[in-house]
Amino acid sequence: MFRARTVFVIGAGASLEVGLPVGTNLLETIVDLTHFAFDFGRQTSGDPQIVEALKLILDEGRDVTLLNEHLRAGRQLGQSAQQAISIDNVIDALENPQIERLGKLGIARAILKAEAESPQFRPDPQTHTLDLRRFRDTWYSSLTKMLCEGVRRGQVDAVFNNLEIINFNYDRCLEQYLQNSISDYYGVHIDQVRNAMEHLVIHRPYGMTGRLPWRPGEREGVDFGSSGAKELANVAQQIRTFTEQIEEGERLEAMRTAIAGADRIVFLGFAFHRQNVALIKADIDDHTEVLATTLGISDPDQGVIENELAEAFGYAADTASLNRAQLAPMSCNEFFKEYWRTLTAAPQEY
Repeated sequence: MFRARTVFVIGAGASLEVGLPVGTNLLETIVDLTHFAFDFGRQTSGDPQIVEALKLILDEGRDVTLLNEHLRAGRQLGQSAQQAISIDNVIDALENPQIERLGKLGIARAILKAEAESPQFRPDPQTHTLDLRRFRDTWYSSLTKMLCEGVRRGQVDAVFNNLEIINFNYDRCLEQYLQNSISDYYGVHIDQVRNAMEHLVIHRPYGMTGRLPWRPGEREGVDFGSSGAKELANVAQQIRTFTEQIEEGERLEAMRTAIAGADRIVFLGFAFHRQNVALIKADIDDHTEVLATTLGISDPDQGVIENELAEAFGYAADTASLNRAQLAPMSCNEFFKEYWRTLTAAPQEY
């Protein structure tokens, strides 16, 4: 259990360790999924599930005018993607509703497929459960150890105390893992862990690939790694891209309140896109620590990130204050091992 009020801010790099696509890899996957071609009515390229999902969303019946417009839009998406940073940038730049819908379907399909194909999340063929040994080289395994440290079996409901998560990703890997790993650790029924997870606050600024069926919520649940066209159509309409601002004031305020009240803010696999940093902008306390993984980010860019975080959180970047960002150029797994004592320490209020 965390002793300090801790907020994890999770970006795409945090899911890379369990096989989820990020950045240009995600964009390339979406281009392949939405590059449609037909030969005498038989689909020869592109993802059939996306086509079926489009039919459900458009509800044209025998008239396929709108469907064909979307299929043609896939060609423009592919052309633009050759020079784009991300699928979000393509959607924003082209200002085309067909490409926006197709892009979101591509995102949803790519993430759901990656969930299903992740080596770590592939169930054991005999027991139909997760082999948790596959997570040993990921930060997920270290997280379970931290959560369970000092917490006895009868206190499992308290395992998520002092933890709040802001997850900028669409996948549900973390929730899927935690329910299994903690259940296995304590030898308790998975439903008991799921009940405990109701107390874990996870903010999703851009939505996700559907509510897991065991999580409370109004929308229809979507199984982890689902491949159905109906679920795909449902999920795609729930996804936001970074160009779509969060309009619900309460949701935005809740994230900023979490940041403002934290003793420790930890960025994991975060790319520090300016629009994402702006979403969580809030003045933090003098004692609040800011930690971040920055694997693959150059030294000059790390300096820029330090300054932009200082501006977002209201402290001076050129001081030796406790909450000046500590940037760690390492993977999330390496970071958890290197910063174990730091992450599990009590808050330093001075």
